Amino acid sequence: MRDFSRLSDHLRRIHFVGALALTLAAGAPVYAQQAAPNSLSVTIQPTTTALPLVVADKKGIFAKHNLAVKWSVSQVPISDSITTLGRQFDVMQGTQPALIAAAGQGIPIVVITGGGLDTTKVPTSNIVARAGSGITTFKQLEGKTVGTLTLTGNIHFSLLNVLQKEGVKLDSIRWVIGTVPQLPDLLKAGRVDAIEEIEPFATSAIAAGGIALGDPFRSIGGRAYIGLWLSQRAWANNNQSIVMRFNTALDEATKWIYANPAEAREILGSYTGLKGAPLQATPIPEFHFSVSPEDLGAQMRVDLQTWLDILKRTSDFKPVKIDEILPSWTK
Repeated sequence: MRDFSRLSDHLRRIHFVGALALTLAAGAPVYAQQAAPNSLSVTIQPTTTALPLVVADKKGIFAKHNLAVKWSVSQVPISDSITTLGRQFDVMQGTQPALIAAAGQGIPIVVITGGGLDTTKVPTSNIVARAGSGITTFKQLEGKTVGTLTLTGNIHFSLLNVLQKEGVKLDSIRWVIGTVPQLPDLLKAGRVDAIEEIEPFATSAIAAGGIALGDPFRSIGGRAYIGLWLSQRAWANNNQSIVMRFNTALDEATKWIYANPAEAREILGSYTGLKGAPLQATPIPEFHFSVSPEDLGAQMRVDLQTWLDILKRTSDFKPVKIDEILPSWTK
């Protein structure tokens, strides 16, 4: 009886191996054989720069790469979201100044990929002055009250870069912090003279009568990362495979967006709340996601050095070494 039992077990093993071989021969991806997908919890901003993540979820692209991604729209400034990494979330959307500021305070945080780009072809932000304020240039912001998403944001520091070049006294400006959807309301209510805003809300503020002063990222160049994807350093160091699959899924979602602009815009409205004419007028940005350690290093070392130089001139942030804010496996 024991010999028969051993024979049965042996035959079952042969059947399993044979079935697996047939599945692989049919071209099924290896990750389809894994017992369970890798889970990630992500917090995003209600902006166009988050569109690839939402598309990757809704179109099954994360599942294709054996990832189970749970995401939620943040209701707090980016600088406050950083404290949730390693606790509530694995990955978050962030900015270069927020990353550098947090790292300078000893918070172990790194960038795992870039994302949305602000380019001359598709600008993604604007400084919008209140209708009737008389403000039509950056120079006229001296002594005014300006709404900002965060004092550690890249839009904020790109504006400071512009103002410094214009000879504006930076300490003459009063800053009011608000969330992405709040700032246009603060502008309309007259509580601020101008706002730093990202799409799609910059478009909405301009459509409501605001005066566009211009895209502050042009002070940096024709191509600039408007957002990064951040994680805790230890998590990134220990999960290179997950990070690369996450980035690859976002890259594939970007290609889907370009091929399906109408449906992509519907998805954009689903998590931003934008509808009708403002939604249709909102530009979909260009994107670049690093799908290899080599590309991550090539892209981010240049970008982060640019921001370290800006922050050195416009803030008292503690400088950090670039290798400290990149995963250890970055080339």
